[in-house]
Amino acid sequence: MIYLDNAATTRMYDECAQIADKYNRELYFNPSARYRLALKAEEAVKKARAVIAAKLGADEGEIYFTASGSEADNIALLCSLRRKSGRVIVGAAEHSAVYQCACELERRGYEVVFAPVTRCGAVDIAAFSALLTADTVLVSVMHVCNETGAVNDLKAITSLVRKKSPRALVHSDGVQAFGKLPVNVRALDVDLYSVSGHKIHAPKGVGALYAKKSVHLSPFVFGGGQEKGVRSATENVAGICAFAKAAELIYPRVDGCAEGTEKGRAAAEEYLKENIDDIVIISERGKCLDTFLSLAVKGVRGEVLVHVLDDMGIMIGTGSACSSHSSNKRIPKVLGLDEEYWDGMLRLSISDMNARSDLLEGCKALVDAIKAERKYAKK
Repeated sequence: MIYLDNAATTRMYDECAQIADKYNRELYFNPSARYRLALKAEEAVKKARAVIAAKLGADEGEIYFTASGSEADNIALLCSLRRKSGRVIVGAAEHSAVYQCACELERRGYEVVFAPVTRCGAVDIAAFSALLTADTVLVSVMHVCNETGAVNDLKAITSLVRKKSPRALVHSDGVQAFGKLPVNVRALDVDLYSVSGHKIHAPKGVGALYAKKSVHLSPFVFGGGQEKGVRSATENVAGICAFAKAAELIYPRVDGCAEGTEKGRAAAEEYLKENIDDIVIISERGKCLDTFLSLAVKGVRGEVLVHVLDDMGIMIGTGSACSSHSSNKRIPKVLGLDEEYWDGMLRLSISDMNARSDLLEGCKALVDAIKAERKYAKK
């Protein structure tokens, strides 16, 4: 089996699975209870919060644990605004969690505008700058595009916001960046930043939101008052502790295979270009993470190719797993792809658990599948 859909989710580290098992079966106690073993669970959550805060360059009191990166995005966009009107600027290629929240804000009366992106999915800085106004209340631009791996220059973006729209809050969906790029929320000068566990080899069902101390969040889930009243619910101790462990483990492991990843990514791209006509490589080297290889192929259906490769024991994606079941063509449209390429958009993504040869082997199988599909279509 070759797994090439790590941008959708990752296999849990063994060390994280062991921690999750410990807090699910041994120290399974509710952190809000007051007996000694429950206090140990409470202390474990506190330590995990400190780990995530340190990895983000934040203070412990600025970290809110959530059930996912999507939930963190929802809290950031829907619970942070104090003004009841104004402009909201969102990157046109944002994850559906941010995009749908922006649509909800528009229904609530805010003026929502979408910042154009380049062919590889990064926000066009000049076009973004032109959208900033004095009445802008919120900006949300992802750190790394989940569809293409394009890296946005967040520091440049926040600098423009502080200069032209000083009253605006800046949020970034960092789900695809955390664990792959160094992240320091102070240096980036963001007000809100979302991360997720299952993208970095932690369990599904846990994420976190950084919110600067000056940002007031209204309650998202009402109940017992956990997470400073923003997200009430009994804490997912096992997931939170495993998330913190993954955050400690991932950077040394990713850094250790960086050179091989870069070479493997280059070799895979060259193989595709040499062997397939009418192909667009969306993930541009130097502008996108080397763990992504997003492409679009003319005259084929991505879903068909996914099933063909699945039968061969190779798993790839057609794009964000959160939107792959939708007929929405928003992403290929905003990337400027010609319509005949829309159905053939594919995403291959690797992690530190992949062998160096996996990406190239997957591309070789993909080339064979594309040739077979085109031959069949001509009959």
